[in-house]
Amino acid sequence: RPARPVTGLVGVASTALALPAVAATPWPVTLAVDLAAGVALLLAVARAARRTPTALAGSFAAATLVGHGLLVALATRGGTLAALGVVLPAGLAAATLSRRGTPAQRAVGGAGLVAALLATPLLAVVALVTAGATPAWQARGASAAAVLSLLTAVVLRRHRPDLDGYASTASALALGGCALAPLGVPAEPLALYAAVAALLLVAVDRRAPAAVAGRVVAATLTVVAGLAVLPPTVAAVFTPYGGPVRPWSGAPAAGPAGGGWSTVCVLLVLAGVALLPAARARAGRATLVLVGFPFAAVALPVLLVVAGAPWPAAPAAVLLTGLAALLAAALAVPGAGAVRPGLLLGLVVVPVGLLWTLAGLAGLFATPAGTFAGLALAVVAAVVVAAAGRRPGARVLGGLAAVVAGTGFAVAAPLAADLPLRTAGFTVLAVAGVVLFLAPAAGRRTALAGQALEAAAQAVALVALLLTLSGYRHAAVVCVLWGVAVGLRVLRPGESTAGRWVFAGIAGVSELLGVWLLLVAGGVVLWEAYTLPAAGLALVAGLVALRTRPGLTSWLALGPGLAAALLPGLVSVLVAPEPQPWRRLGLGFAALGVVLVGATRRWQAPVVLGGTTLALLALHELARGLDLLPRWIFLAAGGLALIALAATYERRRRDLARLRTAVGRMS
Repeated sequence: RPARPVTGLVGVASTALALPAVAATPWPVTLAVDLAAGVALLLAVARAARRTPTALAGSFAAATLVGHGLLVALATRGGTLAALGVVLPAGLAAATLSRRGTPAQRAVGGAGLVAALLATPLLAVVALVTAGATPAWQARGASAAAVLSLLTAVVLRRHRPDLDGYASTASALALGGCALAPLGVPAEPLALYAAVAALLLVAVDRRAPAAVAGRVVAATLTVVAGLAVLPPTVAAVFTPYGGPVRPWSGAPAAGPAGGGWSTVCVLLVLAGVALLPAARARAGRATLVLVGFPFAAVALPVLLVVAGAPWPAAPAAVLLTGLAALLAAALAVPGAGAVRPGLLLGLVVVPVGLLWTLAGLAGLFATPAGTFAGLALAVVAAVVVAAAGRRPGARVLGGLAAVVAGTGFAVAAPLAADLPLRTAGFTVLAVAGVVLFLAPAAGRRTALAGQALEAAAQAVALVALLLTLSGYRHAAVVCVLWGVAVGLRVLRPGESTAGRWVFAGIAGVSELLGVWLLLVAGGVVLWEAYTLPAAGLALVAGLVALRTRPGLTSWLALGPGLAAALLPGLVSVLVAPEPQPWRRLGLGFAALGVVLVGATRRWQAPVVLGGTTLALLALHELARGLDLLPRWIFLAAGGLALIALAATYERRRRDLARLRTAVGRMS
């Protein structure tokens, strides 16, 4: 029995489609027949078709008739307007008639509601086109009609919850499509359309499963709006005056970087899009502030640029915003209940603070006064973070940032006074000294902070040395002063033994480097002038190490220093063609003294190194004397030596064995 009504409905649809073609009727008649038959069939199904097959067949036939009618109506604007004018009330009527129907009938009513809501903005566009409106007004009219569809869906949500999914999906698609209409109308602001549409969708969202389409469309529109305002926003933050600022090139002229007031409006609307879900979820005040902070941070420089604020308003505002963000992140109290705010701090506030701080400093570098003001603010903020930061990592980073900013200030100050660059080495060295002596205070709260500042002080001292390398005497003074400063640090009460050794080594190396630079500046070419100070420093360190570390051998403690003292002179004597009598004599006495000291203290390294040096010197002297004596003397001396060796061979062999044993027992 159910096949009879199905067959009848299909027959009605087929007759309505075939009759105009057989009778060769004009298109208005065809349009009227299709729409009348389709609407009648749709209303009949929504009201009386209780069986599912009947409802499905009837709705399919009705959709076929109405679709054919719409295709026919596209021939003229008036026909399209009339067809859409019929679809709109027919869809609403089908939705109304399906209130107490079966699930299949409610599905038919939902489909009719979707058609009606989608037809609303199309009807507005066709009406405006017919009236001769401009494309801009067409886009505005379609958007207003889409908003009306959204309001209709909100009203139906209360009275017909069974149609909520249909209404939400259709209204979201209609509003999303109209929000993208400015893609074809360049005069209209795409970002503003997309942002307002996203705000409306978020405002009516009730977090129901049926509103998934609305959330997807809202997220898509939010991304579109953000990408649309990204170029003017980046320009307002990083290049607010038309391009990158050249250091100390003068205050740039004020001029908008692009975007206009619509960009400010879009940013405010996007802030609402982000804040509404958080407020609806009853998030805390801190979470709301953190969510809205990025939009406020972006909107402020854009507003200043659009308003034509002169320099340095925009970079100063950006810098203060960045520093405030970093201070808030560093001084925020960590807690178990602040997981979400902590995540927002790490992922949003800290990156924004870093970028804004760098951008503000770069913008203030246009003049010396701006440079000093920006660096001074950065130093103060970094010191506050280093002293009062709630997290150890924040204190470490704050201390390092203060060192960097202070170093920049120390470099800029002499340059602003038209002094040579090497003069900045001394001001930078002063910063290194201050950091070196403040590091223990920072290390009392966080050991890592103290270690980081000590390493930073050494790095800043190296920067000071590099700045003065254009004049060796200035570089030598820097090395000597730094050696004195580090040496004073060794005397600080409470310093660990390992720390004292490290600082003593750094001080010695610095003083040695200063001596070398002075020798280079004076044009000294004598090898020993460079090697003997280094050898003396190494020997002193080795002697102290032998006293404090009983298991240390003389090779490890004294070997490097002795090699630095003896080998350069020995190589010069053996290789150089000049006689060098004073160098040979001095090297011989030095090697003999080393052997005697080593034998007295029972140190193996001095005995072996000094003895080897003496032996090589003796062979060198013997080789030089070959040409000064008759040949028979060498033959006679060789024969006598062989006779003496043969006569006392056993005794000499025992002496060599005892010597080897004695040397082997040395440390």
